[in-house]
Amino acid sequence: MKYRILLCDIDDTLFDFHRGEAIALENTFRAFDIPVTPQTWQAYHTANREQWSRLERGETTPQRLRVDRFAQFLLAMGLERDANAMSDVAIENLGRQRWPLPYCEELCRRVSARMPIWLVTNGIARVQHSRMDHCFLSPYLSGMVISEELGVSKPHPQMVWEALARAGVEDRRSAVMLGDSLTSDIAAANNAGVDSILFTNEKDIPQGHSATYAVKTLKEACEIILSA
Repeated sequence: MKYRILLCDIDDTLFDFHRGEAIALENTFRAFDIPVTPQTWQAYHTANREQWSRLERGETTPQRLRVDRFAQFLLAMGLERDANAMSDVAIENLGRQRWPLPYCEELCRRVSARMPIWLVTNGIARVQHSRMDHCFLSPYLSGMVISEELGVSKPHPQMVWEALARAGVEDRRSAVMLGDSLTSDIAAANNAGVDSILFTNEKDIPQGHSATYAVKTLKEACEIILSA
């Protein structure tokens, strides 16, 4: 068997982040008396995407991102609210969201019987610890590297190298990274010199992608990991 360790993203790879985020955001808006409308959704998601793109480019930090996305949203909507307070409430709500994608538990169970699974995430530390502590997936996981705690974010290769170092894995050829983002997960794997699996969750596989493998389902990913 080629692979001896699986490095795995969390959001939109194991968990349905968009579903959890929608619930958390709706609860946050209501807590601050902000109407839940297509306009408010769009304004927030525009601000959020811009801030996460800035993080991937190294132009901001996770600490700034979690507040700046709400400050940018409030400015775009012309609303006067406390961006710091909104961030705290949103993070608390996000930490409660665990919506598994199809086959995620089976993948973790099967793969963990053969090799360690390390989570490698750009998520906010407080959110990810809250979601993963006492999670149904926890028995299958060996550890987690979080960008906010490490001080760098995917696609920086240090995210991958740190997970390998903590796992005691020296041969990068024995590692594979599973994730849904070409610019974050797959780019981090490429930068670190490890194989990768792009997971599209039933969407069309992009032409000319830079991943070692590309799959539409986690079941397909599992078979590659265990048989490669």
